[in-house]
Amino acid sequence: MLIEKLKHLRTLHRDFEDKLPLLRDFQALSECYQILNREIQILSEISDEAFKLGREFERYVQETLRLVVQMKGLIEDALATFNERDRLEFSIRKIIQFNRNYDYILTENLNSMITYAEFMEIMDKGGVPSHFMERISKAEKIVKDFTLLIKFLRLLYDRPSDIFKVEFLLRTLNAQGLKWVEVRHLERETGIPRDEIQDILEALTLIGITERMERGGESVYRVRDSGED
Repeated sequence: MLIEKLKHLRTLHRDFEDKLPLLRDFQALSECYQILNREIQILSEISDEAFKLGREFERYVQETLRLVVQMKGLIEDALATFNERDRLEFSIRKIIQFNRNYDYILTENLNSMITYAEFMEIMDKGGVPSHFMERISKAEKIVKDFTLLIKFLRLLYDRPSDIFKVEFLLRTLNAQGLKWVEVRHLERETGIPRDEIQDILEALTLIGITERMERGGESVYRVRDSGED
């Protein structure tokens, strides 16, 4: 049954997260790999039928599957370099960095898919309890945040240096006395496209690293620990 499969996926993901601190142990690393393989198998099974539940549910499934496959690739790299200490440490750092948002996105995606599946089951039986409507409403509110964090995770996986440049420059400007920084300043200094910088800053704000305020109709940012106005 779909709901049971989704709940099993959520349990598997929690097991995976519990083992992450033990990545320097070969058995734990291997178990992480096995868990991801199982997750991919279940997600592939769900994906075959996902279109029947609508495009939004199908998008959640496909995005979650893509992220799990990416994490599997990082775990494979760690397994391949396990006997080379320096390369192993580099692989583990990449996993931990990637997991910074991977855990949040996957957990929320799975919770949203479970809510969606439960809702559809209730609809099939007739009648929609108010608490389900509240849960659906909350899920809709975080779709925008999901989209933003997914973009951020792609950048973290493909171009982590861009994120480092933006955060480092923002910290530097704050330390130099510029308490709130406009995107155009970061664009000029880093050469990174404005839209990409905006996505990075919004994601960093969402996860609590930076703060945002509106000034003159434009968003300005600072690092959260940089002090008050």
